[in-house]
Amino acid sequence: MQQKLIFIALSGAISLPAYTQTLDEVVVTATRTAQSADATLASVSVITRQDMDRLQAQSVQDVLRGVPGLTLSNNGGAGKATSVFLRGTNADHVLVRVDGIKIGSATLGTASFQDIPVAQIERIEIVRGPRASLYGSEAIGGVIQIFTRKGGGALTPSASFTAGSYGTYNTAVGLTGGGEQGWFNAKVNQQNTTGFNACRGTLVAGCYVNEPDKDGYHATSLGLHGGYRFDNGISADLNVLQADSTVQTDGSIFAGNQAKSLQQVLGGALKFAPVEHWNVTLHGGRSQDYSDIFFNGLYIDRYNTQR
Repeated sequence: MQQKLIFIALSGAISLPAYTQTLDEVVVTATRTAQSADATLASVSVITRQDMDRLQAQSVQDVLRGVPGLTLSNNGGAGKATSVFLRGTNADHVLVRVDGIKIGSATLGTASFQDIPVAQIERIEIVRGPRASLYGSEAIGGVIQIFTRKGGGALTPSASFTAGSYGTYNTAVGLTGGGEQGWFNAKVNQQNTTGFNACRGTLVAGCYVNEPDKDGYHATSLGLHGGYRFDNGISADLNVLQADSTVQTDGSIFAGNQAKSLQQVLGGALKFAPVEHWNVTLHGGRSQDYSDIFFNGLYIDRYNTQR
């Protein structure tokens, strides 16, 4: 009888389920208001900072690979032009925003994903399907919104270094901190690769020239994001993201074989409550997509979009 009682007690302990609490993912891109991802009618994917660290992603292209309904096209390695397609629509039918500010070239119609530094990103929300009623005609295929890293907690420095083949390395240094009233995050990132010869010998579709050189890429980015809450309840938020890059390609006198680019996003927000139960948020921002095209050091063309 004693053996039977012991057996029953052990069985009960083993079969007792563990209690876990699951928090719903909150998104803001689908409806432009904070809402649980499960409650939205749109098809939404969320990529967190933890996901990016787990993937050891070196580019936004690496982060977005594997997202359902999303297709990528890259023109040959790090720093080369990258197009993103949602649900089979054109690349210029995907709206891209950074901290609520629209980015991209008005001339080319697409955003320069290749120049957005992963080290500066905290979270990405991807909404698949038409969102033109909320964001305009550029969101026929969907919306991709990138949120830069925020700060908080004890003052904490950070540094990282990774290296790989083709003379590739990626370095980042940063400082973050904050308290009850204010917070900030600052990070500088540098990425470099000597690359490889994308068009080697045989002329084929996509390789119309034969330039026996390595097609390298170098980029330096700076990210600043901070906020402060005043005693009267007013809070202010400021964010800066800038990336300077140089990329080499196999090109011609007409298309060029080198591009020097600048991606810049400046944004700010002011939140206050003029009366009880009425919250007001004022947003302002500016973005720039700038590229100078060269052929063997000779200036060819320029693309410049400011929003």
